[in-house]
Amino acid sequence: MHIVVCLKQVPRDNSVKIRPDLTIDAEGIEKIINLFDEYALEEGIRWNEQHGGKVTALSIGTTEWVEQLRRALAMGATDALLLSDLTFMNLDTIASARVAAAAIRKLGDVDLVITGRNSTDDESGAFAPALARLLGWPQLTYVGKVLELQPGGTIKVERHLESVIETVACRLPAVMSVVKDINEPRYPSLLKIKRVAKVEPPVWTAADLGLNAADITPVAQLTARVPPPPRPKGEIIDGPDAAMKVRKLVDKLMEYQVI
Repeated sequence: MHIVVCLKQVPRDNSVKIRPDLTIDAEGIEKIINLFDEYALEEGIRWNEQHGGKVTALSIGTTEWVEQLRRALAMGATDALLLSDLTFMNLDTIASARVAAAAIRKLGDVDLVITGRNSTDDESGAFAPALARLLGWPQLTYVGKVLELQPGGTIKVERHLESVIETVACRLPAVMSVVKDINEPRYPSLLKIKRVAKVEPPVWTAADLGLNAADITPVAQLTARVPPPPRPKGEIIDGPDAAMKVRKLVDKLMEYQVI
């Protein structure tokens, strides 16, 4: 069984700036694997441990992103693939899905694609549905639990929505986006980190994927973008003793209708 997990690189924190052309300036901020994509990776690794085969960590980015792909390998992915090209620098969600779909078609033997439900920078949640549409595969979104997975057959999952849990099934291949309650991502051991420290994942360009300028031209136009508001400062509750501090804390919680 071949599982592909799509990973996006995002800024570690939200203290970004907006350039005049409305692109995000995250200069000086560490890039990490998108939070929800770590859950996707863990889910792919767990099912690979049950059924065998391979898990390919796939990402679009610059060569600086290789280090995070190595982290994915240390966590348990069997393969990694970087899609990197100067023309990939300013992709929107649909264009990103086109690039990923082209790579998945070229891989050729993929049974399941797993992504996080959304990225923590753009928050659109549109990548997985767009990818499924481009591949012509069924999509399973907001998955909180995989009930059954039969290689070459079907997959049955629970979709964890706001007010209801749906149980749905479809035939493979399929695209699945997961929520963070689905599992608890593992931490790679130091031994595994050292083992993959010099691995150089293959890099595919637009030419390798048979993509032209029209394929990766953004279809959505940003008309405005504002940086996230700064996190409000916390308040230190003082008092002569712990009992007084607790009373003040309870009063504050009641004031803000938390309790």
